[in-house]
Amino acid sequence: MIYSDLKSGGIYAATDDKIALCLDYASKLNADTPCGRYDISDDVFVNVMTYRPKPIEEAVAETHRRYADLQLILDGEEWMGCPDPEKLTVVTPFEEEKDIALWKSSDIALLPMRKGNWALFMPGEPHAPSLRMQDCTVKKAVFKIRYSAD
Repeated sequence: MIYSDLKSGGIYAATDDKIALCLDYASKLNADTPCGRYDISDDVFVNVMTYRPKPIEEAVAETHRRYADLQLILDGEEWMGCPDPEKLTVVTPFEEEKDIALWKSSDIALLPMRKGNWALFMPGEPHAPSLRMQDCTVKKAVFKIRYSAD
């Protein structure tokens, strides 16, 4: 997992071409970007969405096998839950078509996600997004980065 912001993301762009592609595209997004899916390359797309975060008590972690998630806050704020992988209990087994498994955890660390903050979760790394920090609407861009052909 990497946690950063757009102002200091350049160091991470140098580590991987796909991450660089996402961060470059992210620099063109803002709170006025229309919601929807945007295809960036054969291996990368982004979903821009607006929603109201859920209470922390309702946290559900997710993992993916084929795609990494780079989640960027365009407006608003939320907590990003980072559960202890050793304390996960399956809620929904892995669904191949959706590339997702859902989990509950008894131990979740919280990262503050505000405008310009982003977090990258590689395949297999659990994360519990969209948790309420305060009562607000969040606009987020979730980049899906393919790292496996499975």
